[in-house]
Amino acid sequence: MIPVQKWWQAPYFWAGTKFYDFLAGAEGIESSYFLTKSRALDAFPMLKKENLFGALVYYDGAHNDSRMNVSIAMTAALYGATVVNHIEVTSLEKDANGKLIGARVKDRVQEKNGEKAQEFSIKARGIINATGPFTDAVRKMDEPGVPEIVAPSSGVHVILPGYYSPSKMGLIDPKTSDGRVIFFLPWQGNTIAGTTDAPTAISQNPIAGEEEINWILSEIQAYLAPDLNVRRGDVLAAWSGIRPLVKDPHSKNTESLVRNHLITVSDSGLLTCAGGKWTTYRQMAEEAVDEAIQRYKLTASPLLNVPRVSGSEMIDDAAPLDGKCQTHQVRLVGAHGFSNTLFINLIQHFGLESIVAKHLTESYGDRAWTVAALSAPTEQRYP
Repeated sequence: MIPVQKWWQAPYFWAGTKFYDFLAGAEGIESSYFLTKSRALDAFPMLKKENLFGALVYYDGAHNDSRMNVSIAMTAALYGATVVNHIEVTSLEKDANGKLIGARVKDRVQEKNGEKAQEFSIKARGIINATGPFTDAVRKMDEPGVPEIVAPSSGVHVILPGYYSPSKMGLIDPKTSDGRVIFFLPWQGNTIAGTTDAPTAISQNPIAGEEEINWILSEIQAYLAPDLNVRRGDVLAAWSGIRPLVKDPHSKNTESLVRNHLITVSDSGLLTCAGGKWTTYRQMAEEAVDEAIQRYKLTASPLLNVPRVSGSEMIDDAAPLDGKCQTHQVRLVGAHGFSNTLFINLIQHFGLESIVAKHLTESYGDRAWTVAALSAPTEQRYP
């Protein structure tokens, strides 16, 4: 929901939401629509009544980014990729001609356990640098004097109790006091609010600062009813992430940021894929792999022993793995047997509570069957 406080904002926001519908095309969820003041307050009772003319409602998707990340890694592993966590690249190795031939890495798990980290070399025909905010650190291992292309931006989110928002309606302010966008959305039984957008230093574990948290609380308070006091003590959790916005190294204006992604290849053969966002991750991967095949003279071949990726024995992936790009058809782990009624099957089979069954299916998809099977039966049915 976008609150409309002036009558002349209504056609402006209406045009914007309808253009958003147009861009979504056949992938759109529902069409946007206008709500009068009374209907807006019915849909979002916590909204401030003063100076409210109405509201525009549009539809958008949301996902659990941490689960999504794990699902991508699991899917890649099932299709043959070697996924290794907690391995840090310490340097890149080159041949006599200055071309990259591998990387020197160390095992951080041993280091965290108080042991000496084991270091070893990994040989490779090609190296893809897709390390988000740490992109420039890897690029400088290849060329120490290379200009930086990442402009790191801090994004802070806070979690508030669920009573601050309706279960099916969120709020977005397209222009806050300093021109940024802020949202206020229902999230897994609670309310998530964010986000900030400010230049930041790159760190391994960024922490949400008090100034940023208080700014978010102040901005959302301006849209809520006066009798709802958003307190600092209501914050259940807060975290900070780093957006790896990039500058085009070939642009004359070095300060201009690229809002999508950027793929470059150094003289030594380091292929860097930087920038981008979740909604374009498959396109980023496709373009990076296509470039790698060309640059490293790789040959794509069919996958003969196709693994069973689905968590349901009744469903096979329809993608023909013939050596051509199938990213538009290959589904991630958990997607094959998922449906909006899957949680009912879990309830009937395992006797789970509705809230637990819904959480499992929304987090793991058809792999919820596997997760639920690990639980210990209580010999009692629900309901």
